[in-house]
Amino acid sequence: ELDSLTMSVIHCAIIDLASIWKTAWNNASSPIININISYMYGWNLIGLPLAVEDSNYQILFPESNEGTLYSYNGAQYLLEEELQRGNGYWLRFDNESSAQLSGTLVSDMTLQLNEGWNLISGITNSINISSIQDPNGIIIPGTVYGYASGAYTNTEIIEPGKGYWV
Repeated sequence: ELDSLTMSVIHCAIIDLASIWKTAWNNASSPIININISYMYGWNLIGLPLAVEDSNYQILFPESNEGTLYSYNGAQYLLEEELQRGNGYWLRFDNESSAQLSGTLVSDMTLQLNEGWNLISGITNSINISSIQDPNGIIIPGTVYGYASGAYTNTEIIEPGKGYWV
């Protein structure tokens, strides 16, 4: 026969084991992954390809220039502090390098596009623009542009961590 102290210890052990299994299950279904995002000297179009705990740009891109994260709302540029998945941003760096982002996989997303130009970003993996579902036909073929080496380039592939004009 077990006394009440032994029963209490067994009960706590079962609760702790359940907590461990729950944590392990959650981590297995949403593992933390790392993505290396390269950037060049000067202005870069960037995006957030992962679900992260802290989306402050200075945490994600510590070598970026302070006060240089800008979104676009269809009419003007807005100074920002936090990145949101699906949005594209301008961000300035004094050196060419890269940042390693850690978070969970983003396999799909829904973006609300406005008529005119939109600044967007993609998911965790590269995606061909032909795979984008555009039920309202807002995206005009041949009008997805990235930015590299100081110039806009027409693109067919949306890369993780990069921003694009659509």
